[in-house]
Amino acid sequence: MITTVLAFLLTLAVLIVVHEYGHYRVAVACGVKVLRFSIGFGRVVWRYQRSPAHTEFVLSALPLGGYVRMLDEREGPVPAAELSQAFNRKSLKQRSAIVAAGPLANLLLAILLYAASHWIGVDEPKAVLGAPVAASLADRAGMRSGGWVRTWQDDNGQWVEVRSLNDLRWQLTRRLMRGEPMQLQVSDAAGRSSRQVRLGLDELGAQELDAALMKRIGLG
Repeated sequence: MITTVLAFLLTLAVLIVVHEYGHYRVAVACGVKVLRFSIGFGRVVWRYQRSPAHTEFVLSALPLGGYVRMLDEREGPVPAAELSQAFNRKSLKQRSAIVAAGPLANLLLAILLYAASHWIGVDEPKAVLGAPVAASLADRAGMRSGGWVRTWQDDNGQWVEVRSLNDLRWQLTRRLMRGEPMQLQVSDAAGRSSRQVRLGLDELGAQELDAALMKRIGLG
């Protein structure tokens, strides 16, 4: 429970920082003076400011959001020397860019994380079987708990690696839709003593393609 809460807060913090940094970065690029960059709301628990002329960075007690406070005549008096740095004095194009920068920064983060997951790869559980349902296709084929489905045979008789349990389910579904049996090579959990198994998917009809499919096959 604690781990889940901490993971949620960490994820939320990253999203907030990236979002507000998008506003901050574009505001600075457009010549707007940023008075405060805050992560969280309420009582300030940490503060850093290089000098009164620079942005104040703060962490606040309620980490459920954040904000970037910019110089703006609508918020209070602005010294004449700093009018050119006020948000409200910027062009519509610049103001729109500053407002849109936060959501766009989050979108860019999502794209980068998605790309990274493909470059690095995500570990998926290998196709290790649980105990097949009694009298199911898998049970009648002699498949047992702990068996590791290593490969399946394609239409050309070639053995294709089963990358994960989800991959096995997908290949089984495809073969069932065609009303054909499926040849599998199954080993023990350590990858030894491989043997060939014929799964009679042709005994089921394509109309049985539903959420309970894997249970009927015996691999649910």
